[in-house]
Amino acid sequence: MARELNVPAELIDRALLCQGVGDYAGAELLIERAFRLQMEKKPLSFLALRELTEYQVDNFTLAGNFNKAERSWKRLLELHRRTPECDVRETASTLVCMGIFYRNEGKWRQAQTRFDQALALQEKDFGTDYADYVVTLSEKAQLFALQQNEKKAIALFEQALAMAEQRTNKWHECVALILRRQANSMLNWRPPQQLEPLFERAIAILSEDAARPHPELRLCLSGLADLSLARGLERKAERLYVRSLQLTEPVLGSKHAESIELLEKLAHVRRSLRKYTEAKALYRKLLNIALQKKGSVAPEVAYAMFSLGSLMRESRDFEEAATLLGDALKMQEKLLGPEHELVASTLYELASVHRGMEDFYIAERYYCRALAIQEHLVPPAPLVVADTLIGLALVYFARKENEAAEWLLQRALALKEEALGREDPQLIDLLTKLARVSEILMKFDLAKEYSERADRLEQRQHSYFSKIWAG
Repeated sequence: MARELNVPAELIDRALLCQGVGDYAGAELLIERAFRLQMEKKPLSFLALRELTEYQVDNFTLAGNFNKAERSWKRLLELHRRTPECDVRETASTLVCMGIFYRNEGKWRQAQTRFDQALALQEKDFGTDYADYVVTLSEKAQLFALQQNEKKAIALFEQALAMAEQRTNKWHECVALILRRQANSMLNWRPPQQLEPLFERAIAILSEDAARPHPELRLCLSGLADLSLARGLERKAERLYVRSLQLTEPVLGSKHAESIELLEKLAHVRRSLRKYTEAKALYRKLLNIALQKKGSVAPEVAYAMFSLGSLMRESRDFEEAATLLGDALKMQEKLLGPEHELVASTLYELASVHRGMEDFYIAERYYCRALAIQEHLVPPAPLVVADTLIGLALVYFARKENEAAEWLLQRALALKEEALGREDPQLIDLLTKLARVSEILMKFDLAKEYSERADRLEQRQHSYFSKIWAG
């Protein structure tokens, strides 16, 4: 639904439906008609015109037409300049939106120019003592962060935060907004435990009015959930994703991109926690959303089938997993081609399903097809290749072809050691498998070596986690 502005909402709703089925030309015509209808209303509402421009720019961006998107923003800016009675604050807001557009497109110079123009207008007409100026500073700080200019980005964020705290108060929503942006921008420069306090403070500020949650709150909750997940705190991440989703779906709807992203993250966490019933319900919901939005044949539908099928395989519901993954494979080969990376991932899952069903010759065929694609990926994916080699080795091991299994496991170990190093705990399971195969082949010294390495890595991992829990 269109936002609550004085705009032809029905036209926008129809345009969004066109976008959903990939009819960007149809959406363009409908949004343009809404824009012209809005232009006939006097006095002009630049807030409404800017919203319509955002819809049109989003449409052109989805269609991959940068030039038309840029012209839409320039048309609105020119309209500001030709309207003497236009509020300066509205002009500055449009300049900020243009800066964000250029920033998203990687046009750094143009983005900085628009942000600087907005700041100059805001400072001239209202001074630096109001929230819009500080927010624009934080937008410019994000630009520097994307350019990997850590020094300038942090300095500007600190300036914006100090100004917000001084000119409003330490519990103002503007402070929370800057804290969230600062945390997101510093993900590549600071460990999660240093960024969590920024999100936590922002959440505390925005949670004061429980009856009317602030729109920024859902974003802060999901940002903190991402950090918790990065630290391995899966149960905390689950709780935060649930809270964020509870705030997002009623406002944006379950089919909105933000809602879908949160559903995917929550499904992933619950799968990791082995809450298979809850995870299945979420993946089924995602599949239904993809079918409603994209129709019966689309990359998004194939991906949703793959995700649900992969979960079914992990929870040992092999029959349904085989059906879902088989349908996903046919769709992916048709839409993406037989050599695509996602086709290889689905082949791997199908192979694992048939290995679980003890259809070893079918599993071997799928593993080999997956391997043929993965070994030629650009850039190379050694860990993915290693996992497929392990799966194939387990097929040979089940058929008592132990020499072939050993050779494949040794290849997988070499790839993993090169990618992760010889002391990574992720090698434990593979070393244990190699020890077992070597023992069966009566290579007892080699089996002992693998087993001792696995034990040493396991002890080191246990010691590491003991320190974390003790802390």
